[in-house]
Amino acid sequence: MPSSSTPKQELQGYILMFGSIIIFSLLPYYLQFLAPVDGNTLFAFRVLSQLGFGILVLALIKQFSELKAIFTQPKALLLMCLTSPLIALQWWVFFWGPVNGQTINIAMGYFLLPITMSLTGRFYFKESMSPLLWLAVSAALIGVCVELWTNHTFSWVTLLICLGYPPYFILRRKSRISTTSNFVAENILLTPFALLLLYIANQQQLPLIPSLDWGILLVLGSGFLGTIAMLCFVSASTRLKFTVFGMLNYGEPILIMLVAIFLLNESINPEQLWSYGCFGIAVLLVVCDSLLRITISKKKAF
Repeated sequence: MPSSSTPKQELQGYILMFGSIIIFSLLPYYLQFLAPVDGNTLFAFRVLSQLGFGILVLALIKQFSELKAIFTQPKALLLMCLTSPLIALQWWVFFWGPVNGQTINIAMGYFLLPITMSLTGRFYFKESMSPLLWLAVSAALIGVCVELWTNHTFSWVTLLICLGYPPYFILRRKSRISTTSNFVAENILLTPFALLLLYIANQQQLPLIPSLDWGILLVLGSGFLGTIAMLCFVSASTRLKFTVFGMLNYGEPILIMLVAIFLLNESINPEQLWSYGCFGIAVLLVVCDSLLRITISKKKAF
């Protein structure tokens, strides 16, 4: 996405972003209904179901020619081979974490992600940042310092999320391929690995289907929700400034944290409330900045 976008594109970006935030936030709770299937198997089914739903979307919008071009152009295929492992790690940890008691650490990773994304936008893409956004980043950095002072470290799950996404989006912006074709191509490249995980699970006699009735539909549902959320997420990234897109990611960990506490019965240390308070201030500042810029754009239009 260019450094600037039209008010219409920006509004579309906000709608898509909020849609992805809501779906991603509720997925950890949804995954609890897929017990006793383990995280690796859930990830494998996610890839396969995303591939199926992605192909269906491509058929509806008639973009198979673009998908074919990815695998016939060495440069595009090489780029896809770089982005696929990066996004696969994010998909895996998001499905593995909730069934292994790591939802809180996932939320922390998404709390830190806007900082790494916004700083990437500022120093890699040379995007400008308003005073409110600088204040938001500063508040978030204070929250990081408080968290480090309290716990002295971050979980590997947290670091994987906050450090893994920026390289993916840097590479993703080098591609001129549409979001849907890119998404389907990544799932195609990951399909052999997904099938291997299912084979290993079957050899180890691990459960492949949830114990509830219509378990296979629940598994397919997780893939469908993951597909919609990811397409909205990546589409939003192409319509919003990188710095704003990064800071809006704060909405997701806040909701995930609430889901973890009130629906999954995970707990946080009272000391962490200070760091989360700083993150909450950062969210309010970026929302204020976004509303201010939209208001100014509308006034200029008239």
